[in-house]
Amino acid sequence: MAENWKNCFEEELICPICLHVFVEPVQLPCKHNFCRGCIGEAWAKDSGLVRCPECNQAYNQKPGLEKNLKLTNIVEKFNALHVEKPPAALHCVFCRRGPPLPAQKVCLRCEAPCCQSHVQTHLQQPSTARGHLLVEADDVRAWSCPQHNAYRLYHCEAEQVAVCQYCCYYSGAHQGHSVCDVEIRRNEIRKMLMKQQDRLEEREQDIEDQLYKLESDKRLVEEKVSQLKEEVRLQYEKLHQLLDEDLRQTVEALDKAQAKFCGENAAQALHLGERMQEAKKLLGSLQLLFDKTEDVSFMKNTKSVKILMDRTQTCTGSSLSPPKIGHLNSKLFLNEVAKKEKQLRKMLEGEDEVLRRREGAWGGVNADLPLRASVDYRPMPWLCYF
Repeated sequence: MAENWKNCFEEELICPICLHVFVEPVQLPCKHNFCRGCIGEAWAKDSGLVRCPECNQAYNQKPGLEKNLKLTNIVEKFNALHVEKPPAALHCVFCRRGPPLPAQKVCLRCEAPCCQSHVQTHLQQPSTARGHLLVEADDVRAWSCPQHNAYRLYHCEAEQVAVCQYCCYYSGAHQGHSVCDVEIRRNEIRKMLMKQQDRLEEREQDIEDQLYKLESDKRLVEEKVSQLKEEVRLQYEKLHQLLDEDLRQTVEALDKAQAKFCGENAAQALHLGERMQEAKKLLGSLQLLFDKTEDVSFMKNTKSVKILMDRTQTCTGSSLSPPKIGHLNSKLFLNEVAKKEKQLRKMLEGEDEVLRRREGAWGGVNADLPLRASVDYRPMPWLCYF
């Protein structure tokens, strides 16, 4: 009874990240506790948005890690009382010549320890349909259920934790829950992670392609605008001082068109960059989690897998919207400029003829009449944006 109470008490003092008794526990604003070193390592690669590994609470910036004094005192008292004899050393059952060597691996299904040189020998032994399940000898205690002293060979789908057969079949806390073999579930998780990794890599490539198209479109528009500026200047030089103001307004219109396009282009690139950053973070988290699946102890707590799968599903669930591409109708623009040039030339030639007739009739210029008719400088319909 005392042993069960001690094991239950120890379960409440386990860090969700390292699965060991807390070392310098700190508390997040969401009231969940972690080892200071564990949460610091978990957030080491995140410079912006960070999340609580337990409840997935998001924080725009890393919150201050305040030491949980009460929990620290409880851990210290527990460690002081938790004095027990070291477990008996396990020895290889396959060593036949000389004294048996210390065991390096233990098969949880056969409950047979073996040294490193006899690992393959054990794997060749007959086993159940589910096969052998080898773990490090130092991890055997962690794989033992503290309540039933049996190995956790099943995975509870409801709680997302590894449990023993007594927990789920014989009036245990997980009775009635859907369970499966822990090794089968681990292989399924590995396949899901690999699939999500492939999808994120494809999404990353799609974003890179769209960013390349946006940059190429930006360069083409900038080059065309630059070319049009030069052609406009060449045409407006023929109009001398009378067209200086019109030249200035036209160049400003081109600059505004370029600025408008660049603003739209930059906004799209920024949005895609944010989605790229999010995809990179999720890809890094998936890779880190995938690497951890190599260790069988990973299956002791797979809550983080479901959280990460939900986040990657949100990231890749919708298709990328096609980018908005700018279009500059240079032909229409140049035609408008040519029409204005002809209009102004005809207008000037006609007014010169009128002035000459008036000078012949009256011997001078009528001061009450305007020397030049006003020119219409309304905006020209040459700029289109889709």
